[in-house]
Amino acid sequence: MATRLKVVTEPTEPDLAAPPQIEFDPGPARKRNAGWTAERQRIFIDHLALTGLAGLAAARAGISSRSANRLRNKAGAESFARAWDAALTLAATRLSTIVFDRAVNGRVERVYRDGELVMERRIPSDYLLTWLLSRLDPVQFGSPAAKAHALATGNPRDAARNTLPQLTAELTDVAPEDCPCEEADYIDHRLGEMAMEDEVRSSTGD
Repeated sequence: MATRLKVVTEPTEPDLAAPPQIEFDPGPARKRNAGWTAERQRIFIDHLALTGLAGLAAARAGISSRSANRLRNKAGAESFARAWDAALTLAATRLSTIVFDRAVNGRVERVYRDGELVMERRIPSDYLLTWLLSRLDPVQFGSPAAKAHALATGNPRDAARNTLPQLTAELTDVAPEDCPCEEADYIDHRLGEMAMEDEVRSSTGD
């Protein structure tokens, strides 16, 4: 009798610091301590800016995603709708990081036999690699139209090469109280990111 294998894929997502809080005027709510209170709206916007996922942000705020969309379209909640759009723009930073991670490190695929983990491997995404190259270096890897546009308006790689030294020279120290930063001990190649010893011990049970 053949042994059945179960394949489970688990994408990894790099942790990023929360983006700056978006200022907006909360939309009208029916009750003071129920529904879309101003605090719940701020929680929703903060998590939306971090994840880009309206459903998850609504869950964090303790409200359904349907209710979030209803408030977005409600008269008098225009500031909330603009904050929603701004949050998605900020979320692009995190999402682009995930795209790079999936393209280079790939997704984690785990193979189980009879309920036991027997193999774990990472599968890079050739599609994402091709997509990134075509947009980051259109002259070399873009479509004919993208190449022509880059040659006419300026190669983005050349622009980045010319501006990066000045941008890095302008970097200054940031006080810990202005931006908390936890130092990592080493690179965890299983996750494709930095990790700390206590995190590894807690995850392994040691």
